[in-house]
Amino acid sequence: MEPAQSTLQPPPPAHLFPPASTTQPASAASEPVNDALARDFPQIAQMSREDMTALLEDDAYFDAFFNTMPEALPMHQAVEQRMRSNIAIAQKNEALRPNLEALRTETANLFGEVNELKARWSHLEAAQADTQKRFSPGAQLNRLRSATSGQEHLSESLVSSFLDGGMDEESFVKQYKDIRKVYHRRAVNLEKWEAGSVVGWGR
Repeated sequence: MEPAQSTLQPPPPAHLFPPASTTQPASAASEPVNDALARDFPQIAQMSREDMTALLEDDAYFDAFFNTMPEALPMHQAVEQRMRSNIAIAQKNEALRPNLEALRTETANLFGEVNELKARWSHLEAAQADTQKRFSPGAQLNRLRSATSGQEHLSESLVSSFLDGGMDEESFVKQYKDIRKVYHRRAVNLEKWEAGSVVGWGR
């Protein structure tokens, strides 16, 4: 009897099965950024997505990158020019400080003087009003009434003194005539004034 034959087949030649490749597909490799931002800023177009990610994740890197771009230089120059202009204005204002301080002091002194003058004016105005009040038509009329009444009382006192024997007849007659003369003149003027006949002096 013949021995049984083996069913195992020998392996195929190794050259028919090349080793698996370890390279990634071209689509998975890093590609340059190509969008509207990259077209406006060509520097970004040269960056890979990994570099762009690093740029967006690091604020210091982001600021350093964009602040050194040619597009940012005019903005920096404008800011620097504005700062220089502000410094010049501040220096000019600082130079004016002594004059402003002197003007402020002078203004404060003048304000104090004005207040003093206002107080003096109020006092003088009150004194003037009091003076004018004493010489007003009404005050003058009252003075004339009082003087007329006083002259009448004086004549009555003179008569009483004569009747009591306090003076001789000659002296009495002379003084009485003088007193009554003044009394009648005042009484006539008082009557005219009260009647509104005195020109320039209303009742």
